[in-house]
Amino acid sequence: MTFNSDLLGRIQRESDDFTPTMKRIADAILENPSEAVNLSITQLMNKSRVGSESTIVRFYRQLGFESFHEFKVTMAAEIAGSSFYHPYEDIRIDDTPGAVVKKIFNGCIMALKENMEKISSQVITEAVELIEKSRRIICIGYGVSGSIANNLSFKLNLLGKDAIYCPDSHTNAITLSKLKKDDCVFAISHSGESKDVVLPLQKVRNTVRIIALTGFIDSTLAKIADLCIVTSVPEEMNIRTDAIVSRCLQMVVVDSLFACLAVREGEESLDTLSLSRKSLSYLKF
Repeated sequence: MTFNSDLLGRIQRESDDFTPTMKRIADAILENPSEAVNLSITQLMNKSRVGSESTIVRFYRQLGFESFHEFKVTMAAEIAGSSFYHPYEDIRIDDTPGAVVKKIFNGCIMALKENMEKISSQVITEAVELIEKSRRIICIGYGVSGSIANNLSFKLNLLGKDAIYCPDSHTNAITLSKLKKDDCVFAISHSGESKDVVLPLQKVRNTVRIIALTGFIDSTLAKIADLCIVTSVPEEMNIRTDAIVSRCLQMVVVDSLFACLAVREGEESLDTLSLSRKSLSYLKF
């Protein structure tokens, strides 16, 4: 197959000049670009049969990219063309509003059904137990993941938990530097490769328990977490659509954890929820 797009075409043209190791990476990408754009750096390393992630780093830097994410963004844009790639059914720029809404809803419904069977009930149980016994839960997430982290913090506070969320990475870095042994960090990142999430947690991984909510089991975040809840959507190009369906799945996971905690605490949780709701009553007309 001949590629006319800038990045894929360049990889194809220059592949004969690559080292044998670099050529294996190029071949893995060119064999199925739509699949490659959804791979994590570890998955691409395994698919290419190269020895380390640093080899992938040298590959994309040789092509002029500063990060693996930047490399995938460029490739995704070329592959997508006039289509916003989306799980199960493409959303195209000439779709009517009605068609877009239908595709979004259908994607969410199908993804929820698939993940309901895939998400480990044992991991959910362990996450609930860890949250329940933690002195304080620090909820970490940025961008769209930040909205999920904020919702988690709010729901935990409704149950009387000491949960905090802050959208500022500098403030969070300070908070993470002052953790107590009974604290817990709940980190959310669909890619599992967000530096502002991963780097501070790498510094505290041996001093605090970490729960991760991510889309990739072999991501950097998943590897440093004590517990990892994985929500997966086949072929969703989150680079173009900002992982619309994946965010829906993550919100459902957060609500499931909230419900599990409430059920676990029985009548006491009902009383706590009533007090929390009453504390908000004066803010409503």
